[in-house]
Amino acid sequence: MLLKQNKIFYGWFVVAGAVFVSFGVAGGQFSFGVFLKPMTEEFGWSRGTLSLAFGTTFMLSGLLRPLAGYLADRYSPKVAVLTGVVVMGTMLLFIPFIQNLAQLFVIFAIMSIGITLGTGPILTKVISAWFYTKRGITMGLVSGASSFGAMVLVPGTSAFLVLGDWKQGYWFLGLLLLALVLPASYLLIRNRPEDVGMEPYSGSDPARGSSRVSSVQRLTMFGRDATFREAITTPLFRKLTLGYFV
Repeated sequence: MLLKQNKIFYGWFVVAGAVFVSFGVAGGQFSFGVFLKPMTEEFGWSRGTLSLAFGTTFMLSGLLRPLAGYLADRYSPKVAVLTGVVVMGTMLLFIPFIQNLAQLFVIFAIMSIGITLGTGPILTKVISAWFYTKRGITMGLVSGASSFGAMVLVPGTSAFLVLGDWKQGYWFLGLLLLALVLPASYLLIRNRPEDVGMEPYSGSDPARGSSRVSSVQRLTMFGRDATFREAITTPLFRKLTLGYFV
């Protein structure tokens, strides 16, 4: 009721929740580099070996993106995102307890699942469901949050390495995800406007989204979500896929 009186479209709160997730997950992922020197010094591993462990996370995360998109379509995107935050945060807390390189590879492999679920196609699906117009700015905010997360969390984690040791840096990242990002995203993110009795934002009414626009008009104005089989037959899909692959 308060949201309607203040003319605040709830989709902006959903964007805020997605920004928290993108900030924490991507920022934590890009902080891996600061641990390279202290971990090689403590365990005696080569930089190349440890870099391979870090790189495995990025590689698996990329390969799992199609699966993340499938899960977002078939199940609850919010549950998938929250699961990703929990998985990544928990794995970050486990890293300081490793004893050998094999354990590190296993933890990073599992962490790649969390990174995949907490970024990319699932957040895109959530935001797209809430905004027919202003998708550019909302997607930009969520994407920009990942870069901002790296800009803040990389030096923030480095401070822990200077003042303490690398283990405290990982505990900082893990607790940040579980104690801050997880509650915020749980409270703010909703899968669809219909979940809170609203409709997607179309620019007609900031408080009610596109409630004045009929379903037929919305399809005419904004199109509709294509099926996977329909999408892969379009030239635009192939061009976008090639562009992202390159």
